[in-house]
Amino acid sequence: MFQPKIFLFFFTFICVITSSVTAQTKNKTHQLSGKVVDERGLNLPYVAVALFKSNDSSYVKGIATDMDGNFKVELEKGNYYAKLSFLSFENKIISNIIIENNNVVLKTIKLKPSALSLDEFQVVEEKKAMEIDLDKRVFNVDKDITNQGKDATEILGNVPSVNVDIDGNVSLRGSENVRILINGKPSGLTGMSTAQALKQLQGNQIEKIEVITNPSSRYDAEGEVGIINIVLKNDKRDGINGSVNVDVGYPSNYGGGFNLNMKRKKTNVFLGYGINYRESPGTNRSVQKFTYPDTSFSYKSNSQTDRNTLNNNFRLGGSYDINDNNTLTISGSFNVGDADNKMKLSYADFNQLDVASQTVNRLEIEDKDLSSHDVSLNYRKTFKQKDRLFTIDAQRSEAKDFEKSIIEQTNSTVLSENLNQRVFNNEKSQNWLFQADYVHPIKQGKFETGLKSTLKKVTNPFAVGEYNDITMRYEALPQFHDDMEYNENIYAAYMMFGNKIKKFSYQLGVRGELSDVETQLKITDELNRRNYFNLFPSTHFSYELHKENTLQLSYSKRINRPRHWWLLPFFSFTDSRNIFAGNPNLDPELTDAYEFGHLKYWKKGSLLSSVYYRHTTDVITRIIVSDLEGNTERKPFNLGTKDAFGIEFSGSYEAYKWWNLQGSFNFFREIQEGQLNSQNFHNDTYAWSTRLNSKWTVKKKLNLQASFNYRSPQNSVQGETKAIYSLDAGFSFDVLKGNGTVTFNASDVFNSRKRRSIAFGDNFISESEWQWRSRYFRLSFTYRINQKKKPENFKNKNFEGGFEGGE
Repeated sequence: MFQPKIFLFFFTFICVITSSVTAQTKNKTHQLSGKVVDERGLNLPYVAVALFKSNDSSYVKGIATDMDGNFKVELEKGNYYAKLSFLSFENKIISNIIIENNNVVLKTIKLKPSALSLDEFQVVEEKKAMEIDLDKRVFNVDKDITNQGKDATEILGNVPSVNVDIDGNVSLRGSENVRILINGKPSGLTGMSTAQALKQLQGNQIEKIEVITNPSSRYDAEGEVGIINIVLKNDKRDGINGSVNVDVGYPSNYGGGFNLNMKRKKTNVFLGYGINYRESPGTNRSVQKFTYPDTSFSYKSNSQTDRNTLNNNFRLGGSYDINDNNTLTISGSFNVGDADNKMKLSYADFNQLDVASQTVNRLEIEDKDLSSHDVSLNYRKTFKQKDRLFTIDAQRSEAKDFEKSIIEQTNSTVLSENLNQRVFNNEKSQNWLFQADYVHPIKQGKFETGLKSTLKKVTNPFAVGEYNDITMRYEALPQFHDDMEYNENIYAAYMMFGNKIKKFSYQLGVRGELSDVETQLKITDELNRRNYFNLFPSTHFSYELHKENTLQLSYSKRINRPRHWWLLPFFSFTDSRNIFAGNPNLDPELTDAYEFGHLKYWKKGSLLSSVYYRHTTDVITRIIVSDLEGNTERKPFNLGTKDAFGIEFSGSYEAYKWWNLQGSFNFFREIQEGQLNSQNFHNDTYAWSTRLNSKWTVKKKLNLQASFNYRSPQNSVQGETKAIYSLDAGFSFDVLKGNGTVTFNASDVFNSRKRRSIAFGDNFISESEWQWRSRYFRLSFTYRINQKKKPENFKNKNFEGGFEGGE
């Protein structure tokens, strides 16, 4: 529900900060311009021009020449010198540049080739696959051969510390309570089911993934185990550059797309498009046994699912540099998709003597219409004072997931159980985001503060209708018919201060969040409203033992609010004997997270070692309950407390110039205690997971890569998930003089990515095996526009000053 007073406070904050930062006096500047050519007189674009003060050699600002070799820069009165540097050319110093009362035009500047051959250098730097820092790990997933042509869900499955189950649910360090952001903000895509949303996002749009396991107060407190931030591609180099890709695979998997960036002087425009058609066959087998005082029975079920999906992703945006200190960016994305799913499900029933009694077959044909869009506005202001920054963000997003299906059921023995049903489930979400952040350096430290409001509304009418032979019409089943409206408004403010004293650094912060949550079931007239305020402190300490060897200790308090689909009474009716339902009375989880880390760099690698502990209250847990007819219902409840202890290693190592390794290992113990309806639940489990990625380069032309994942068995309060492992492999080679790359990859080489589990209760035991998608193969081609790869071991040290405000 919209809160005028809080919004007015937020608006006033922005006005005060904006007026204070724009009221600064500005010294008059004059323009310095010039042109850079080679010895033949040809224009040189992308030359780095760094300006320094003559009296103390302090860096002032930097710029790159445009496509015609020209550059222009505004400078205050003074005496300067310029340093010009460019790949395969010798550096050049231009001294005694005096800016007084007029613009200055330099004579044409010629650069001489260096002793190194031009062929040894190319334009685009090849990033490492994994970059490690104490507060986060960055995975440059577009450099992973096995990721070509995949969607976001499949790519996340290859990220260390992250697991994706057969349903597409994402977990971090063994917990599904993780916050997923796109470009640092919630997206319309993630307004719906996260698993479904990530399947819509095509991998060709993704540049990197950031994993933050213990976020500071700057970030939302949402997410028990941290944040996964998906960063989309947005190149900022001058001129026109980008890439085009085409994919084809088996089973049927066809896709393509492009990403383009156009930068000219103060304007930068980026756009992208991706399309993908995919057929995903899957299977499920289970055995259910029920034992009651006066009877026992069982059944076996088998299902075959064919999912055919078509997704389209559009991105368009641009930024404008108003001046050297002010930038305005507007961007938008639009996703539209369609899915046609068909599932054949059969039940074979057995009596207490294990004799077959009947067979029931269900056929469901489902049509899904998916769409979402985001529109974002960002204002960024920098200052002459280094690292001082003010930003304002606003975003509106919307998502739709409309489902309708036809279900036909036939019974071999009881004709009255032959059914014809219709189902619809229409989910729509609308989100607003307003945010302002300010960073002010103080000597060796800095102070940060900000405000944020997120306003979410979800509507979800649903119904199951069954055909009545007498009335000759479809009649709604009362327990599966309602219209839910969910409103979640979060208002937040934070403050942080960090400082460095010699080798010791610290950061202290606190975040306050006011939550206004309302769930309404309109047909049954049920209303549930929750209002609560929480403080979320965070602390981070680090100490540099010596060069490239650092220790860190951190603490943060986190919250995990129930997702709206956890509150929805109706979830799925595909399997009428196994119903997934929500609980509108759920409370949020609260977690205290502690972590101690050691980061070590070597010349050929790095290793991050972490020990962590989490204590969570009001743990949201799905409990399975059976009835006398052999039906089970899975429903979430707040079930006591959970303690998790773990140790994790993530690292990379260059064994040889032609062989690179990266991997992770996570081991944890989890203890949960709780009580529901006078029944005690207990679980004490040990589990571990590991991931190893190996990349080989043959004669600098052919790249081979393999990625192995393993997750050990893990117990829960009502069962066990068995071990799962998989191997992905692929190779790539460059064509068309380095402008193109051909990639082939195989996902799940051994066809072993299957979820096998056992669940049990007072009167039942269930064993199941489920494969969401079978092994597949894919061939991809990527063509780069004005981009060429640079060898991984090359580092550009020519331009030492860097670009002001550059990223």
